[in-house]
Amino acid sequence: MDVLTEGRPVPPQALKWGFTPAILLSVVLNPLNSATISVGLEVLLRALHSGSSGITWIVSGYYLGSAVAQPIMGSLGDRLGYRKFLYVGLALVLLTAVLAPLSQNLWVFVAWRVVQAVGTSMVFPNAIGLVRRWQQHRMPLMLGWIGMAAGIALAVGPAVGGLLIAEFGWQAIFWLNIPIALAAGLLLWLSVPDDAPEQATVSRGWDLWGSSLFSILMVLLLLWSTGAVPPAMDAALGAGAVAVLALLITVESRQARPVIPVRWFKHPIFSVAGAVTVVTNLVMYIALYGIPVLLETRRHLSVTASGFMLLIFAGTMALASPVGGRAARRRARRMPVLGASGILVVASLILWLGNRAPVLWVGVALALLGLSFAVSNVLLQQVVLELAPASQAGSASGLYSLLRYVGTMASSVVIADAFRSPASIGILYASLVGASSLSFLLSFLMPRYRAVKAPGQ
Repeated sequence: MDVLTEGRPVPPQALKWGFTPAILLSVVLNPLNSATISVGLEVLLRALHSGSSGITWIVSGYYLGSAVAQPIMGSLGDRLGYRKFLYVGLALVLLTAVLAPLSQNLWVFVAWRVVQAVGTSMVFPNAIGLVRRWQQHRMPLMLGWIGMAAGIALAVGPAVGGLLIAEFGWQAIFWLNIPIALAAGLLLWLSVPDDAPEQATVSRGWDLWGSSLFSILMVLLLLWSTGAVPPAMDAALGAGAVAVLALLITVESRQARPVIPVRWFKHPIFSVAGAVTVVTNLVMYIALYGIPVLLETRRHLSVTASGFMLLIFAGTMALASPVGGRAARRRARRMPVLGASGILVVASLILWLGNRAPVLWVGVALALLGLSFAVSNVLLQQVVLELAPASQAGSASGLYSLLRYVGTMASSVVIADAFRSPASIGILYASLVGASSLSFLLSFLMPRYRAVKAPGQ
């Protein structure tokens, strides 16, 4: 048995037909709410009487809520039952769908965005926990479908958001959540049995210190990465983040059941998978946030045209995610991750060397990025879930999401530096090529085959 695995997993169970639609409808809420609002920021700023700085808080508030909530809510789901937390998360989504449209100023709106992020983040790790508990034999297949659903949400989200705003106003992008959350909740109630955890798991005390320190750390990192504080405070902010991180590691190393299971990183495979996850997402979000700005400012493309380029990425990711699911079902681990990282290097080189070439090359590079991310995202998440204890699937899924958010926040720092002046744009291309190359090199440290053979496979 692997050093991270404990206990016996629940055997696979035949569930009613509504299980898979319930899971897919639930997990699509987070990426959908991130995508639909992207086209409505200008309208929102006017409606909320805010300047351009409000964009930072609208976007960052959602990321902060997601980054903090996913590990904590996944851990709570492990203790108290995944289905319960899915219901609570869906209820929060419904609450924000009704009350966020009533916002009259920026700060009330941002507060509701944070609540919305917490709700959708309660949903995702606990949905993965339900799959691990009841359908572990189909886990790679389900991860592929989840990746496909997320890709579709990212692809159609801006178009749907634009249509809703044009016809009904910005409030409609929140109303869109109502039928999705209600359908997911109904299907969940009809198809998923109660999943009360083992008494030994429930009886362990809640990690209040770890949760508090982790939340403080994420706030400090967000303030640093978004440049929300004066430059003179950057050093103090960085020192504070390092101090809180050191204290968090110390506290969590001593906890029997920590919110952030730092002991897992002592396992070399887990550490490598985590590092590849961070670096891969760094590349993805540098490209997704930086390339459209370059296309609009340097190539003078319209917002519609640059949005179509992102559609190429999301569409490819949606179509290719089942390929990642099939790869995750096989024993091989190093070669698929290595292949996905190699594609990432090629895509980054095309973006760098083709920055003066026809826009077609940008589309090719974004398609390759979508293919790479579809495969690596499913495979790396599967590796993390294979290594984690069966009773902590929610914590493992939440931690994996956190690693992705770390890459996302790091990308915002790179992009801010790259667009500080026309002469510094090379930072963006150097970061793309450097980070993708690091991902490729780290992939050689992955095991040749999966470390844990999941039951039923």
